[in-house]
Amino acid sequence: MSSQQNSPTSASGSGSGPIPRNTLLGLPEELQALIVDIIDKGGDTNVDTLCRLTLTCTHMHRIARSYVFRAKDFRVFRRAVESAYVPMMRLFEQHGAAPVEITWPVRPSWREYRPIDALLLNLDERPDSRRSEHLQNRIRVSVYEALKWLLEKGADAEANLVSESFNGFRYERLDMGLGHMPTRLLKQLQINIGRPGVEMYLNMIELLSSHGFPNPTRSNALDSVLATDVVPFYHAASDWADTHPYPFVDGAITETYFTESPIDLALKSHIPPRLLELILKEYASRGVSLLTVYDECPEGLKKTCKGKRPGRDDDWVGVSSIGTLIGTLHADLHSTSATRWKASYHGEVADIFRQKLDIMVEYEMVDVVEEALLKSILGALYIITAQISATRHGRPAQFKRSWVTLCEAVRPYCTNEYDLLYDINGTIIRNGPGRVHEFAIDTKWNPWYMWFVWSDACRRLKLTKQKISETDFSENRRFFWQKCHGYEIEFILGYFDRDKVQPWYDIDVDEWCRQMLEAFTEDGVRTDLQDDVRSWCESMQEEYDEESIYLEWWKQLTRT
Repeated sequence: MSSQQNSPTSASGSGSGPIPRNTLLGLPEELQALIVDIIDKGGDTNVDTLCRLTLTCTHMHRIARSYVFRAKDFRVFRRAVESAYVPMMRLFEQHGAAPVEITWPVRPSWREYRPIDALLLNLDERPDSRRSEHLQNRIRVSVYEALKWLLEKGADAEANLVSESFNGFRYERLDMGLGHMPTRLLKQLQINIGRPGVEMYLNMIELLSSHGFPNPTRSNALDSVLATDVVPFYHAASDWADTHPYPFVDGAITETYFTESPIDLALKSHIPPRLLELILKEYASRGVSLLTVYDECPEGLKKTCKGKRPGRDDDWVGVSSIGTLIGTLHADLHSTSATRWKASYHGEVADIFRQKLDIMVEYEMVDVVEEALLKSILGALYIITAQISATRHGRPAQFKRSWVTLCEAVRPYCTNEYDLLYDINGTIIRNGPGRVHEFAIDTKWNPWYMWFVWSDACRRLKLTKQKISETDFSENRRFFWQKCHGYEIEFILGYFDRDKVQPWYDIDVDEWCRQMLEAFTEDGVRTDLQDDVRSWCESMQEEYDEESIYLEWWKQLTRT
């Protein structure tokens, strides 16, 4: 040790000067510990002093370091959790400075989070994320390891109103437990994030489940918002998952690929069967039967059924719409732009669905009628596989064939004999009585109408681009090209008397579309288009008869 290092420091020196190392070195260890304790009680302003004490000698380093780690309400540990840095978390535990029960405001939203809430904020799978895939994978692995460590140390991972971003509601305490894991993981699996990413998320979900934090059971559990670490901090989950390109006709026939239900999410093709099996195992472990009709909520679901306002928002009766399932499967087959997933071989969608159907049967999720319907859909998927393998039809031809084949598999079950057809939103009471889960064909689902709208939009899109350039079309985005419903409002609703058209399940798609066109009525022409109709009909009256001229006007109508 040099003479400079051994020279004493003046007692009158400033508080920011060097610590008198030679003086401290000669003190008994008990007195050294007392000095550190007194400095620590002086407040956060003395953290720098504590840090300098660790540099004075070996004894002081050992004594003062744990105080440094605990300083400012364990700030260093909190930062390690926020960064998913497990080595530092382990180090702090060795010094009694890793309390997994604390909460703290997390930047930039300053919401009061628990360690696992803060940790999961690292996971950000937004489609427009600037993170590279390599960086995303590193973050996912780090979060998994940190999550595992926190759970082993007893950290709480039960979702509450804060973790679910419900703190705008005043009906209950914000820390009220909801009985399940945070929905953040499932919400970010709405679209494909790549096989490694999906597998890592499922690893985290299984880890949480194994520690007593099961999947959510509410039918709308995946709705609401998802917290982020950038402005505006909370994004609507449906917007996050909606990747339909502009215009919407370049996406999928189904209105949205987003689903609120955990079970519906598990049926998407980019989700491995293990998630569905885990969900069904969790039901079984609680003694809940998915085939039993309950008069009141089963004991095993009385906590997870609670919503933002317990007693008013309870939700334990679940129904999966066959229409939603058909839309999902068709999108998985043909709409990579919407799902961000593409089958690795012809028939993969069918094979995945077969595995999931086997799981449903094994865990008694479906009754005999539901099983028969799902097997009919599975058969349709294998027919589509054969169609794709045997022909080289372009997208429009096979796109339609697949849609029709899937829907034709459902048609025979749209009779009173099977008791599967009813108004889901109008007749299902989410807080019972009923089954915990069942499949149903919604009376409001009309796949032929959906095809009519989508195919008409494709036709009108081409017509519109003929009138203006592709550049002008892209730069002047009209709202009705962004969503299917917007297109309906602009070009469909009011123009047709659908009461004159037979139910979709009684006729094939071409006949239904023909009847739809015959049901056109000029009474639906909007007031602001009356002058346009009049002038166009006057100029074209020699080419069309009186009965068809208004329909022909509608066919050529564009909004540029």
